[in-house]
Amino acid sequence: MSSVHAQYAWLGGESCSSNVRITFTNGLISVIEPEVEPNADDSRVAGVLIPGFVNAHSHAFHRALRGRTHSGLGDFWAWRTLMYQVANRLTPENYLALATAVFSEMALAGITHVGEFHYVHHQQNGKQYNDPNEMGKVIVEAAHRQAFG
Repeated sequence: MSSVHAQYAWLGGESCSSNVRITFTNGLISVIEPEVEPNADDSRVAGVLIPGFVNAHSHAFHRALRGRTHSGLGDFWAWRTLMYQVANRLTPENYLALATAVFSEMALAGITHVGEFHYVHHQQNGKQYNDPNEMGKVIVEAAHRQAFG
């Protein structure tokens, strides 16, 4: 069991509560106590604690398109062509690096959960991997590296 004492925490409603202890048991919040003084075992947080954000719709590999699709006509079909070019270059190794970087950016922005819409399932030559869920496992590994898993 561990605990955090926050100067302020948003617990819902229109304003923050002050002097909030949040106790964790087995990695999960077990008790929330507003208006309590810190004790010696509490980790202290100055400022405001808020719940983490949820990204409910992500395509991690689209990160490779950032800044590359806004020139020329800029229509959906031009974007789609570039998107498939990126998808066709993905390997388990470079997808792991890409997804880990994307999930790291999310974590730094305060996102604590992600719904990843993953649809790259084949090798660059179009053939299926020996394990049909090879690329899915890469996404799961990237999420675990950022504690989303």
